[in-house]
Amino acid sequence: MQIARAYGLADRASGLRNTPETRFNLGSINKTFTAVAVAQLIQQGRLSLDDPLAKFMPDYPNHDAAAKITIQQLVTHRSGIAPFMRADFGDATSVAAMAMVVGSAPQSFEPGARQEYSNGGYVVLGRVVEIASGQSYATYVLDHIYRPAGMTHSGFATNGDRDPTIAKGYFATDAQGHPVMGGQSGTFGFNPVEPGNPAGGGYSTVADLFKFSRAMHGGRLLDQRMTEYVLNGSFSGQSGPKFGFALREQMGGARRFIGNGGGAPGVNAEFRFEPAGDDTVVVLANSSPPAATQLMSDILERLGAGGGA
Repeated sequence: MQIARAYGLADRASGLRNTPETRFNLGSINKTFTAVAVAQLIQQGRLSLDDPLAKFMPDYPNHDAAAKITIQQLVTHRSGIAPFMRADFGDATSVAAMAMVVGSAPQSFEPGARQEYSNGGYVVLGRVVEIASGQSYATYVLDHIYRPAGMTHSGFATNGDRDPTIAKGYFATDAQGHPVMGGQSGTFGFNPVEPGNPAGGGYSTVADLFKFSRAMHGGRLLDQRMTEYVLNGSFSGQSGPKFGFALREQMGGARRFIGNGGGAPGVNAEFRFEPAGDDTVVVLANSSPPAATQLMSDILERLGAGGGA
C-alpha cells in the first residue's frame, strides 16, 4: 500500500499548493546517488575503494593530500577535506571547477584520522565519477540511476529556473535578514532555484525516492553482491548512527532503516527504507529543519511500535 500526502504551499506569493508531484530540494540526499555511482564504477572495475585520489585527479591542487586520500575515505567522510557549504564555491559552476576550489583549501585533518561530514569531499567524489565514467556527473546519474530506477521527475535545475513544479524553500530570518535554522514564524525569505552538485541540491519527488528504494531492493542499480555490501556490509561507527555509502542507520523500535537526509535554510528532506523489509518513508519539506526530520522520527517510532504510518 502506498500513501502520499501533501500540505502547505509551494509558492506563498501565488498560493500554489504542494502536491505529491511537487519537486523538493533534496539537500544531502543527493550524496546517496553519488555513492551509488561510485559503487557502480567499482562493480565495473573502473575504480576501487583503495585507489588514491591522485590516480584520477593528478591536477588536484593539494598534491600531498591527493596522494593519501582514498576513494573509501571520500565515501565515508574520512578524507579530511574541508566541509564546504553551498556559498563557498564562489563563481564555480561545473563539478570540475568546484573540485578545484575544494582542493585549494587547507585540509581539516590528515586523511583517515577521524570522521567529519564533508560536502567538499563529495564534490571531489563527483569529479572522480566524471573522470572514471567519461560522462558529466549529471548525465551519469541520469543514465545509470534515475532512468533505470524510473525516476522521471528527478535531477538538477537551471540557476533561477521558474519551474512551477519546484517548491520554493522558505526560512525565517533574524532582524538583520540572516536565515534562522529551525524558525517557523516571523519574517521569511526564500531560496531561488539553484543547480545542485554531487554533494546535494538536486530535486525530486516522494514517488521518485520510493522508486529509488525499490530499485535498490530489486537489484536494478547494483548486482547482488554490491547491493548486499551497500545496504548491509558497509556500515561503521561506534557512537550515534552508523554510516555506510552515504546512508545512515536509524532504528524504528527493533526495525532497521537506512537512508539519508538533508537540511539547510528552507530545505529539509528525509528518506529511509528497510533493507530487510518493505517499508519506505519519505518526508520532503520546503522549510528549515526540523520540519521533515521530526516527522520522520515520529513515523519510524510508530512503525517500530507496530502502528501504521
